[in-house]
Amino acid sequence: MKNIRLVALACMTLSLVAVVGCGISKDKYDSLLNEKIVLEEKVSVLISSKDALKKEYDNLLGEKMALAIKAETLTNEKAALKGEYDKILDEKITLKAAYDKLLAEDKDLRDKAGSQ
Repeated sequence: MKNIRLVALACMTLSLVAVVGCGISKDKYDSLLNEKIVLEEKVSVLISSKDALKKEYDNLLGEKMALAIKAETLTNEKAALKGEYDKILDEKITLKAAYDKLLAEDKDLRDKAGSQ
């Protein structure tokens, strides 16, 4: 019996709600629906813009990585060239010292030959 009363009460409540409606005017519903549609379009545009920016960001990140690799390669080449330069400079200094020594020996020999 209690269950039948509860079911009957629920049916009457649903009927009353159906007759009365949800309480929002059709004009207000239509304006809110139109606003929802406009907002969905804006969201769609923003998502497209976001995707385009993400793609551009990924492209820039790829270029950055390529430039970083190129910069590292150039730095390594510079270090190798600096090593070669330092080696050649050391050889130059050694050869200059040997040349100066030979000039001094030649001068000494000439001085000795000239004094005899």
